[in-house]
Amino acid sequence: MYIRGRVLSSLILGLSLILVGCSSNPEVEDKKETLTGECSQEEISGGSAWITGQLNAFSNSDAKAAYAFASEQFRSGVSLDEFASIIAGQYSALLNLETFEIINCVPIEMGFVFQVDLTDKEKNLFTVQYVLSLIEGQWGVDAATISQVEAKPTP
Repeated sequence: MYIRGRVLSSLILGLSLILVGCSSNPEVEDKKETLTGECSQEEISGGSAWITGQLNAFSNSDAKAAYAFASEQFRSGVSLDEFASIIAGQYSALLNLETFEIINCVPIEMGFVFQVDLTDKEKNLFTVQYVLSLIEGQWGVDAATISQVEAKPTP
């Protein structure tokens, strides 16, 4: 009976926490609206400069310089060699970059998501979603995903 009582108490506590999390709180709702808004011009400029720096480093085949644009948190978990291997294996379009355009910036709870459209030297089109953090005035790339939008037609 004691174990069943503990399980029931834990279940009730868990449900209570879920219900509290679902309750309406105007301050939290206002903050969510701010987070889903647009980035400020300062955030756009700062993040765009950071992304441009990293993409230029990739264009120059300088993995060490590109790695320097990663956030401190990212670098603490991924070595330079691992980073270079990931880029070569999964993000090779960045190494074969011809042009890119930073399309938009969206603030999220932990930083910013920037959409970057790029074209590689084979004229394939990609979209990259960069997740950047800004901690104590220091930008850093936390993550990126890339997807091919359009492949160059084969003759």
